[in-house]
Amino acid sequence: MQSTHIRSRGFIALSAVALTASALIFSGCTSAPADAGGGASGSGEGDEKFVIGFQQPLGGQAWRETGLASLQALAARPEYKDKVELKIVRTSDNDAAQQNAAIQNLIAEGVDAILFDPASATGADAAIAQAEAAGIPVFANGGPYDNDYVYTVSTDWGSAGTIGAEWLLDQLGDDKDVAVLEGLAGVPLNDGSMPGVEEALTAGGATIVARSTNGWNEADAQKNMAQLLQSNPDIAGVYSFLTGGQGIPAAFADAGIPFVPVVGGSGYNGEACSLVEYAPEGLKGNMVFGQPAIYAKGLEQAVLLLEGEDIDQEQYYPPLEITDENAGDYCLPDQPDNFQLGYDFPGLDLTVDEVLEYFQQ
Repeated sequence: MQSTHIRSRGFIALSAVALTASALIFSGCTSAPADAGGGASGSGEGDEKFVIGFQQPLGGQAWRETGLASLQALAARPEYKDKVELKIVRTSDNDAAQQNAAIQNLIAEGVDAILFDPASATGADAAIAQAEAAGIPVFANGGPYDNDYVYTVSTDWGSAGTIGAEWLLDQLGDDKDVAVLEGLAGVPLNDGSMPGVEEALTAGGATIVARSTNGWNEADAQKNMAQLLQSNPDIAGVYSFLTGGQGIPAAFADAGIPFVPVVGGSGYNGEACSLVEYAPEGLKGNMVFGQPAIYAKGLEQAVLLLEGEDIDQEQYYPPLEITDENAGDYCLPDQPDNFQLGYDFPGLDLTVDEVLEYFQQ
């Protein structure tokens, strides 16, 4: 884990006019309401609770919905349920302006802390300035954010990228022609990671002969890989950032082309089960992904801070790796392909049943 200086602070009230945000969808765990006027509504004692807001872009995406389910499952645990109220705000797109407005709404409602999965590297700065003026701590929870006031609780996404690239290089023989599919351009964790991925591949001797995107969904990964195979049937390996471990092997199988080593990493159940299914036919894969339960880890850290504990301002955690060697430990035959793995986080011990209680398709 990487960390810098440690901060803790008191929290002061901010009165603000509630902003109109008709594009936002509000949901959350019901419990004691926040104090009118905001700021420090709970101490975790008696009937008062810490009111913690979470802003999630790309609402409905399985990774994020599983993260929210893990967050809610942790909040329902006996050690949290009497001292935490969640206010969850989903926005449908990866829109920084919507995210900024949503965070401003949470400030106006008087939350005690704010967690958000960044839609951009700087797009919520106006809201964060308001939170700082109010003494409300803010956590970038899931990806990086470029602001000195913000705490970070995130997967080490840069490491996630290079781990997969280094694994792929180790699998290649004399033929080092590879295809690369990036995730979703414009999202910080994609744009911040892909240059390092490509540098690692080319520095290791690989030649990138085909490029596309996976859109961070398996259907797009399969479709775009199928198109690449029409003009590049002899590639020696595929690197697909944070998605593709199911769709890409399916594209090879549909085309009748022998499998090559594949890096994916959505963490969908279908990835692990594809490795189990196709390993006897020669598929080798490394699915490198961040646990969506990083959201629950963010909640844990926010509560510690609100209770007066010192926490590290920057916390980066290693990704999970599912390979053809350990996929059998992760594949859940009784769950659908798009069931998101990584629903637990080391030290939290969340169960599938706990998380499924809150999961929304």
